[in-house]
Amino acid sequence: MRVANGIPKAVRVVIGIMLMAAFVMVCWALVARFAGGWGVPYFTFQTDRGSTCKNTLTGYTCDQMSLADIEFHGEVDLPSNTRVLQSTYRSTHDYQLDARLLVPRASGPAAVKGLQESFGRCQAGALAPMPTAGLTSVCVFANDDAVAGDAETTSRLYSVGTGLRKDGARVIAMSIKSR
Repeated sequence: MRVANGIPKAVRVVIGIMLMAAFVMVCWALVARFAGGWGVPYFTFQTDRGSTCKNTLTGYTCDQMSLADIEFHGEVDLPSNTRVLQSTYRSTHDYQLDARLLVPRASGPAAVKGLQESFGRCQAGALAPMPTAGLTSVCVFANDDAVAGDAETTSRLYSVGTGLRKDGARVIAMSIKSR
């Protein structure tokens, strides 16, 4: 049976199905594009500082973070030529940052200065959060105590280690978590 404009019913049905499928695909593409930013579990999103993260049921996880995100979450200022070797940030009701960084020889002193400004002095006898074999000038910043110097509980625990490789590059390992 034909309608007044001459298009067979089968063609109209196929066109209708194609339009519905296209509508569903466009809606799915929009949801997939923005779901991570909305916090939908198992969808990814990108932070304002350039790290790609994935939502979980209870928070989110970032792997291979940008230096800007490490500086932000670690509350530290490092030279811009610092290379991120490995990093993970997990956020739930608490957070944990683990990072391994490499600073070229020329920027090593600036890196140590930034670490000292953020974490204080080197702690004698503190365990380094990295293997120290083959490193010289090893320095560990840690606050594994229960309270800070002014008798207030600190909001985060950290163990940050640094040392020089034989080529003069400075290795930094960070382990920072909230309590």
